[in-house]
Amino acid sequence: MKKILIAATLVGLGASSAVAADLPARVYSKAPIVSMSSVYNWSGFYVGANVGGGWATANLTDVTNVAPFAGLVPGDSFSNRMSGVIGGGQIGYNWQVSRWVFGVEAMFDGADIKGSQFPAFGIGDDYFTTRVRSMFLLTGRIGYAINNWLPYVKGGYATGDIRASVLDTNAANGSPVGGGAGGSWRSGGTVGAGLEYGFGGNWSAGVEYDYARFNSDRYELGDASGSYAFDVRAREIHMLTGRLNYHFNSSVVAKY
Repeated sequence: MKKILIAATLVGLGASSAVAADLPARVYSKAPIVSMSSVYNWSGFYVGANVGGGWATANLTDVTNVAPFAGLVPGDSFSNRMSGVIGGGQIGYNWQVSRWVFGVEAMFDGADIKGSQFPAFGIGDDYFTTRVRSMFLLTGRIGYAINNWLPYVKGGYATGDIRASVLDTNAANGSPVGGGAGGSWRSGGTVGAGLEYGFGGNWSAGVEYDYARFNSDRYELGDASGSYAFDVRAREIHMLTGRLNYHFNSSVVAKY
């Protein structure tokens, strides 16, 4: 009887081993790893600097003149094309709501956007120069954050220091006859758009385009020899700048 039990046990163990050999090997897999990503937070105050270039057109219309400034007559008009460099700084504040970023910004730039010419009126010996010397923009901004990329649009108030001057020369020998200059701050509106890239936690770099247009003003140009009165309108002022900002409250926030 004992021999029969031992034989049956051996047969059972052999069968179990054969079945196990026919089963496929178990595949072991690691638990999925949840990676951690980062999201750039645009909220808070920022301050920065910008530099770039600008181009514009100024329309000048003669209102009245007194000899010897007699190259133009009232009603004559001409345009000056201007270009040059600009640079300055900006300060602002952002509020981020989900992916939307709302903000306000003040920007002040010194400028040397100018153009000169001899208008083709009369004997053409009056040399006129118009120049944008500085700009101030106060704008609202709306952007859409794509992590640390921020495309945005902006618009608001603009004012600029516009200067006009004339030098009247003797057509025969080029000697100066008279001259004069005048300037004033003109107001208008501005719109623009830009793209910023956040890096290093609190820094961003970007590029921005701005368009401004100012109201006209009357400029008295001349000296004791005579005078011009001109209506000067600066229009279609375009600016393209590179920008670097430091964000005081912004940071890279870890997010699972």
